[in-house]
Amino acid sequence: MDFEGRGAKRVESENLVAYRVVDKDDNTISQGMVITLDISKTGIAIQSKEFIEADSLIELTLGMGEDVVKANGIVKNIKKISDEEYQVGIEFKFLTEEDLNIIGMQYPSILK
Repeated sequence: MDFEGRGAKRVESENLVAYRVVDKDDNTISQGMVITLDISKTGIAIQSKEFIEADSLIELTLGMGEDVVKANGIVKNIKKISDEEYQVGIEFKFLTEEDLNIIGMQYPSILK
């Protein structure tokens, strides 16, 4: 599913996420594990110890209960929240309908 715009309802979440920041040729720039701060049907905010440049392409694998959701996105903003941590806002660029439904089962209010 392709997404446009912001304004979707966000809900607080704490899910484990594996991420991989890639360049335009799909070479890995960095990767790691983080926790989500909030999620919506159009994007996600994560808490990271690594500074990730705005406009970076990012691949995400989210743990949602007993399911796994894979998404591609772009870093839209980054905000320092402590000396060692950043809040990274990511807009989903691609998410399957099935994966959106898995997120919706975990957080039903985001689909309203």
